[in-house]
Order: sequence, then structure tokens, then C-alpha cells
Amino acid sequence: MDEEEQLPAWRSAPPSVLAVIVSRRGERWLPQTLASLARLDHLPTGWIAVDVESDDATRELLSDALGAEHVISSGSPDAGFGESIRRAVEAAPRTDWIWLLHDDAIVDPGALTALLDEATSADDIAVVGPKVREWPSLRRLLEVGRTITGTGALETGLEPGEPDAGQHDWPRDVLAVSTAGMLVRRDVWDELDGLDPALPLFFDDIDFGWRVARAGYRTRTAPAAVIFHAEASSRRTRRRRPVAGEHRRAAVYTILANARGPRFWWQSVRLFVGTILRMLGFLVVKDTRAASAELAALREVFAKPGLMRRARARRAATARAASRDIAPLFPSVWLPYQHGWDVVVESVRAAVRPEAVQTLGRRSSTIDLIDEEIVVEDGDPWWRRYPWATTVLVLTLLALIAGRGLWTGSVASPVLPPSPESVADWWRDLFARTADATGLGSAAWPAPYLPVLAVVGLLVAFAPGLLTWALIVFAVPLAAVTAHRFGRTITERRGPRIVWAVGYGLLTAASGAAAQGRFGTVVALILAPVLANVVAQLIVLPTWTRAAQVGLWLAVVSVFAPAAFLIAALAIAGLLVVARLRPSWELLIGVGAAIVVAGPSWWRRIIDPADWWWEAGIPRGVETSALDIVTGSGGGPGGAPWWLAVGLLILGVLALIPRATRFEVSLAWWIALSGLLVAAIGTAVPAVAGPDGSSSWSGLGAAVWLAGLGTAVLLAAGEVGRWGRRAVIAGVVVAVIFPVGVSAWWVLRGTAEPVSGSVEPTIPAYLADQGHTTLVIDGSLADGVTIDVVEGAGPHLGQEAVEPSPQRRERFASTVTSLLATSSGSDVEELARYGVDAIYLPDADTSIAQGISAAPGLLPAGSDRPGSRVWTLDAVEASAGEPPEAGAWRPYAVGGWLVAWAALAIAAVPGRRSPDEEEAS
Repeated sequence: MDEEEQLPAWRSAPPSVLAVIVSRRGERWLPQTLASLARLDHLPTGWIAVDVESDDATRELLSDALGAEHVISSGSPDAGFGESIRRAVEAAPRTDWIWLLHDDAIVDPGALTALLDEATSADDIAVVGPKVREWPSLRRLLEVGRTITGTGALETGLEPGEPDAGQHDWPRDVLAVSTAGMLVRRDVWDELDGLDPALPLFFDDIDFGWRVARAGYRTRTAPAAVIFHAEASSRRTRRRRPVAGEHRRAAVYTILANARGPRFWWQSVRLFVGTILRMLGFLVVKDTRAASAELAALREVFAKPGLMRRARARRAATARAASRDIAPLFPSVWLPYQHGWDVVVESVRAAVRPEAVQTLGRRSSTIDLIDEEIVVEDGDPWWRRYPWATTVLVLTLLALIAGRGLWTGSVASPVLPPSPESVADWWRDLFARTADATGLGSAAWPAPYLPVLAVVGLLVAFAPGLLTWALIVFAVPLAAVTAHRFGRTITERRGPRIVWAVGYGLLTAASGAAAQGRFGTVVALILAPVLANVVAQLIVLPTWTRAAQVGLWLAVVSVFAPAAFLIAALAIAGLLVVARLRPSWELLIGVGAAIVVAGPSWWRRIIDPADWWWEAGIPRGVETSALDIVTGSGGGPGGAPWWLAVGLLILGVLALIPRATRFEVSLAWWIALSGLLVAAIGTAVPAVAGPDGSSSWSGLGAAVWLAGLGTAVLLAAGEVGRWGRRAVIAGVVVAVIFPVGVSAWWVLRGTAEPVSGSVEPTIPAYLADQGHTTLVIDGSLADGVTIDVVEGAGPHLGQEAVEPSPQRRERFASTVTSLLATSSGSDVEELARYGVDAIYLPDADTSIAQGISAAPGLLPAGSDRPGSRVWTLDAVEASAGEPPEAGAWRPYAVGGWLVAWAALAIAAVPGRRSPDEEEAS
């Protein structure tokens, strides 16, 4: 077959084509656009240009190129693209095809030929569009056809900035093509009445393509036809008067005008709610212009039902194709949510990975969330090219190995109550007017950290135990990640920074916090580098957003570990004194905001200073020595051997020697001393519960002490090279003793014990299962007894912080003391009024057991634990046994508390600039 026979049939009898170009203040692009039209291989039959009342040289350029007789006016400076095309078509002789052109688009010489090749290949093809590349880059693809998602987002199926390598060079059916280069049959144009005047700028092409498909015609792409488009209107490089919310309004209008039957009502609700949520989202990021634009779009569409009815009636009149026939032209219903997830992932990447290092002409991989490492050689294995990512993966693997006894997905310990079965329990605890979990009942304010748990727990709503499990088991890699991010602001030396970050992460294990289940300390150590980062930024450049960030992170850290507030206050004050700076109003207000949102149950520490060392969990003390504190351990089980920290102590002192870094090192030393001071004071504070002579947990201050010394070493690391090679080698060997030694000890010992993956009730199982309120008496008459009241299996995390009033506790203790002394039946009745159902002696003392057995109204019961005794109360519960209850105002006050948290969180979100297209002039 020769070449002549292979040519499309239209070449022998070309159809007539009217080229219509619309220009609005286009003198910037018209010279090149008109020059490209003059170089076309196949020229249109006729030309007509529409000048939208431009105030520049647009009309002169058009007249010189096309002739004055081929240039008309739009009649109004506010005329939309569709209205301008309509005037041009009516003013020109009738043709077979209409070719729509923009004034900011360069046309490839073979564009019209390729468009006609595809347009005449089948009788049902009504619209054909070119492949659109970016101008001026000329290589990046903008689109090869377009469609719309159910949420109103334009979808091209391309990656941002995707280069054209021929990967989309095949004709295919699409929902729509851009009006920049669109070739449309004149009869179909007339049948559908052209572009909708109600869409003057945005989504007019989507709407037209949708109507074409509903009418039973096809829209095709012709990738052989290429146009280079500057997108002057959407990129706001063209001078124009934007209308608030015009883009969103056009998207919502297009979807609702073309939706059929029940889908119209579903889409109406979906888009209405979605627009409200978008508006709230813009308010969160403080973009009030964009939020008002969303509201304007909502008003323009939903407040004009008559306009929508007429638009839908016009489309219904030309619709012939079934919805299922055109369904393949739309993207998946999950695509918008996939894009939303991508945005979340990218936001996390931006938060964790603040910069990208460009080397050898390309950027480092964005697959790694936390790595910015330089690519040295493309041939190196990935673990050498991304050492920090490799380190995090190793730490995560080691955490799983160390947590080998905790793979149940939940954790508990003598100081860490189990998590509830559902996050709804935390929300219920927030708004409850009375707390039954104390056994005696309480109307006290909820735990200060409960709002954070309730909100974050929504991520694992039906298994909130995963939250505490993940933080305990993965405490080391999580703390290392936040430390490494902060370390980037301290030093550019990659090796020392990685060693420092790993050492910091291991403090969560070395201090004993993870093994004991000291949840508050673990959370505080994970978030402390984040807090340090925002504090440093606020001191250097005070802004109100950074003040809110300091307030938010300080509040979160402090409600879980109140001692962290003391450490932060001392550290900030010391830094300001050493640096000879005045505290800014932003810093003071940020700290004040943290105090305000912490809540009444946190404020009580001002009255009772000993409670500063009572963090999230049960306040059970430990036996702590000065050696424990100095070597970074809080005492008790699970702490690393003291000698592993000796090398770090020595290096911390030596870090003070170099004169060049002495100022920075002194700042780190002040932070370290702040932690040491708070830890030392904590050792003198008696514990609420625990062994005789035990003190409050001071592991957080001890860990901050070592962290400060490690930071001092990191700051001085660059000066070691001046002391000679032997000094460098010795320094490196001593520096890695702590991270390497603690890592080995951590993996060999494991995280488990005393923290465990199984929750064992403190009372016999049958009492816990029946939900009895049980009085637990431990000790002996000779050495003293301790009493506790357990409701059911005991409190879950968040309930342990709610205590009965001191008066109620004292009256109850007097009743128990009287029972043990006199075995009186009236005391048993009094216990019943408090709601007690059973008495349990875990290690039954003979004298106590005999006295209780002698009291009338008590019935002996069995126990599943050797050496223990159980009695149940046979007394009738009195009406006076109603538990204390807060006033009806409590739920509203808690709601105001949550609003304060939300306001602080919103204020901490960095502002977002609104696009110019959303701004009203």
C-alpha cells in the first residue's frame, strides 16, 4: 500500500474549520501565539478573534495578524470565555468544525492536522483535544485529557511536573479536553448550545465534555497534536479582577448540574458538607480569604436553586447515554481520599524532614521520611547512602526484639494502668460528673492529659491500648527521630549527630522509664526535642504562631510529666540569663497558655508541690540513690548499669574546654543542670505509694541531665580534631560506649518486666469480673497497713489520677481503722454505704484476718491466690451511699477546656497564604 493510500480520507476533501481565538489583555503572549498559528501545516478555513475589552495592545496585535475585519469585541469587559466564543461563532460563516484557541498558547505546526486525523476517524467523535505542555518549559506535561472527581477536583492523571517522554502518546476516550486547542463539531456545538455562560472561566471544558458524553458522543485526545499553554488565568499571571470562590463555585456547579437522579441529592449533601469542612480547614490554617471564598462558592450555588433547576433541565433535554456508559470516564471514588492521604503523608514528611539536600544535580529520595543525607555515589548500597534511615530501621528492629514479651498489643505495669477497651471510655471519663473507678467515687476534675489521649486515641479508636503499646515498645526509635530532627539545627556533622540522636533515644530505656511503664516520662522524652526546637525558634525570632507552638508542646509534655514544666522553666530562664536576653511577650504568653490549658487538676500542684513528680500513671515511688540520678537512671527495676554512663559524664566535662564552643556548651550544661536539680529534689519527695523509704520517680530529670551533657559533647565535637588524631580516636571510642553498650543491654534484657503485655487484676478474677467494689488491705497491724479501693478490675489509664476528696478519704480510713480495731458491725454497714462489696487481703496477716472474720455482716469467700483471704459484705447498702457528683455545669466546663486546647492547637498551625485567584480586588 503506497503512502497516498495511507493518508486519512479528509485530506482529499478537507472539512471547513473556524479558528476562534479569545484574548484578554494578551499582549504579553500574543506575538508568539500568532506567529505559531502562521506556521500551521494545515490552515483553518476561517479566522475570528474576540478581544475582551483589553486596555493594552491586544486588539492591534490581532488586527495586524488576522485583519481588522476578523477581530470583534466581546461587548463587555466581564464577558466569559464561553460568551466570547458564542459571539464569534454567530458572527462567522458556518463551518464543519470549530477550533477554540487561547491567546497564551503556542500551537505546534502539525496540531490542526493531527486533530483532524483523530476527529474524522469515527462518526461519533464530537470533540478532540491536543496534548498540552507547559509554556515556557515546553517539556512538562499539563494534560492529555481531563476529568473531575466526586469532590470537585480537576484530575489529569499526571504527576506534578511530569515530563513528556511519549508515555501518553496514544489517542483515548476522555471526559473532557481543555478549551485551549479544543476541536469541536459545529452540529454538536449547536445541539448542546455551546459552553455554559454560567461558567465564565473555570470548568467550562469539563461541563461541556460531560454534556457531550451524556448526549452519546465521544471526546478523544490526539497526542500527536501539541500545544504549549502558559495557563495565565489559573496561574494568576494575567491581570484580571478575580471573583471570590469562583473556582470552587464552578466545580460544585458543574457536578450538581450534570448529576442524575438520586446521585444529585447525594452529591449535594457531600459537596455542601465538604465545602463547610474545607472552610473550617482554611480557618484552622488562618487563611480567612480562602475560607470566605468557600463560603461565597456555597452561597452562589445553593442559594440559587432556580439557576440550578434550569441548568439541569437543559442538560436533561440532550442526555441520551446511560450513566453506566460514561462511568469509565470518571476517576475512582477513592481517588480524592487517596490524594488527601498523600497530602497528610507529605505534611508529615515536611514536619519530620525540613530540608532536602541537593547534590550531584538531583535531590535526595523523598521516600524516606526522615533522611536528608547526601548521595555520594549512585552505586553505593542504599544503607550507605541513607545512614540515618538505616539507623532508624535498625532501632525499630531492635525495639521489636527488646519488646519480645510485649507483642500482645497492650501494656500495663504496677505504675501504668491498662488502657480502656475503646477510646469512647476516655471521652466518657472527660464529661462524667462522677468517677466510680476510684472505688469511693469522686467528683474531681479529669486527668490533665485526658484530652490529649482522647483526641490522639481516635486514630486507634477500638484498640486504644495500641497507643500506649507503641509508645512504650518503640520509645527508643521515636525519641531518636525527634532528637535527630532537632539535631539538624545544632550541627551539620552527620556522624556525631546520628550517634547523639541514638544515645538520646536510648535514654528512654536506660532511665528505666520504658521497662517500668513510666508513660509520662516516655512521652516527655519523645516530645522534648520538639519543644526545644520551637522554644529556640521563638527566642531567635518571636512570632505569635511560634508562641502558640511553644504553649501547645509545653502543655502536652507537662500534662503527662509535670516535672517537665519545672525543667523547661528552669532551662528557659537560664538560657535567657546566659544569653543576656529579655523574655519576649510571645514567650511569656506561650508559657501562660500552656498553664491555662493544663486544667484545674494540673493547677493543684501549685498548692501541693509534691505532686509535680506525679506523672501519668500510678504514683508509685522507687528507691533512688544519688548514683542513679547522676548516671541517668530514675531508680528501680529496668535501669541500665551505671557504669555505661561514665564515659558520657567525662566527655560532658571535657566539652567545656574548647573556647570556640564554650558559650553553646554552657547553654547545654544549663539544660543538663536543670534536669539534675529537678531530679535531685524529686528524690527528697516521699512517694504516694511504694516501698518504705521510697521517693518520687525522678527519671525524667535524670534523663534530661544526660541529654544535656550529650548535647554539650555534640556541640564541641568539631573542636576535637584540633587535639590530634589520638584525641579524636579516644573521643570516638568513649562517645560510642553509651549508645553501643546501652543498646546491647537493652536488647539482651528486653523491655518487659515489670511492664508486661498481659493485664492482671489486683484482686481475684471473679471479683473483677463481677464488677465488685473491693477494699484491699495490705500489711500488718505491727508494721502498718495500706488500704485501697478497687472498682471492678481497677482503673484504666486516665482514671488513676482522679481521687476522692481528702475528707472522704479520711472518713473512709477511720472506718477501716475502726473495723480492724473493734470488728464492729456498724463499721461493716458504713463500708456498705461507701459501696464496698468485698474485702480482700492479698497477703493475709493472721491478726487482721481474725479481726475481720469476727465482724458481723461479713461472709468468707474463696480466693484464687494462695495466702489471700476474701470476705463479701452481707449488709444492706444504705441510701446515703450515693457517690459524690459534680454540678450540672461540669460537662460545659470540660467543653470549654477542650475548646481552649483546640484554640491553642489551631493557633499553633502555621498560616497559609491564600492564592491570588481567591482574593477579591
